[in-house]
Amino acid sequence: MGREELNAVRREIDNVDERILALFKERMALSGKIAEIKREGNIGLVDEDRERAVLLKAAASVPEELAGDAASLMSALIASSKRLQISKLTGCDTVVFPEPARCDPSAAGYQGVPGAWGEIAARSLYPDCELKQYPYFEDVFEAVTPRQVGVVPIENSRTGAIGEVYDLLRRHGCYIVGQTWVGIRHCLMANPGTELADVREVLSHPEGFRQCHLYLKKFAWDKTVCTNTAVAAETVAGRSDKRSAAVGSARAAELNGLTVLVPDIMDSADNRTRFIAIAKEPWYTEESDTVSVTFSTAHRSGALCHVLEAFMAAGINLTRIESRPAPGGKYRFFTDLQANIADALPALNRAAALCEYFEVLGCYRS
Repeated sequence: MGREELNAVRREIDNVDERILALFKERMALSGKIAEIKREGNIGLVDEDRERAVLLKAAASVPEELAGDAASLMSALIASSKRLQISKLTGCDTVVFPEPARCDPSAAGYQGVPGAWGEIAARSLYPDCELKQYPYFEDVFEAVTPRQVGVVPIENSRTGAIGEVYDLLRRHGCYIVGQTWVGIRHCLMANPGTELADVREVLSHPEGFRQCHLYLKKFAWDKTVCTNTAVAAETVAGRSDKRSAAVGSARAAELNGLTVLVPDIMDSADNRTRFIAIAKEPWYTEESDTVSVTFSTAHRSGALCHVLEAFMAAGINLTRIESRPAPGGKYRFFTDLQANIADALPALNRAAALCEYFEVLGCYRS
């Protein structure tokens, strides 16, 4: 009896769904008419007062416990209407991306000197390319050309996002075309003959210090910040004394003739850093499985949630979301999606319709 009743109710739900979809098609047809009226009257696409009124009316027309769901439903309908109107008003979708093209650079730039983790990442991603070194992250971005990519760190498994790189991505209009994770095994290194008791000063990049905090706090050493962990090793080697030590890679120690005093001093044995490859053009292939986007929303309750619902509805998983301050007291969001852009375009267009600003940063293989 229970199964028969269940199936009967499900048939009723199916009938309701059919009516909902018929009304959805009717609503979208009306949205198309709205687009034509806006085109002829030179009327702006977005009417926030109207949208707010629709959402408030939806929430007020159902029991209190369903108010949020009703508002979310209407928000999704508004997003679909906006996407349709944009398409009719401009003749194209909001998100436009080129056809697949393979990344085939002749050179790859990284920040630091040989022995830097950036060099190790660049060798991993582009073993056959000429590697070029630069003092700062911004120099790597500025050196990107149609034939030269850059390789920069964007997040660490322990210390999180590297905000400067996120900011530079948009400032220089570069695209993400690849990524790799590098296991970061920091060691304490010094000139040959140095004992641990001789050390009075340790040099490294701020990330090196943060990733080895638990070990370093045992000692009252002075900490000197360098632009790169390998630069720290190079500086210690140039001093030829026993009071200085550096935190960096074993490769940096070897290249600079230093002795590893203590290996693996990082706080976490699973310490890893994600490096991305940046390029002037959005190269990708059919096998690419990650899409990175950046966007900003209106400064109102639920705005971010409504954008993310577009991905949820399409069954697209988010692997990361970061926020960075933007002018006007707002925030810009950076999100990684598990998808190829060819499959994700409908969801991207729905999300873009809910944003004040939306841009695809790249499609690449994870």
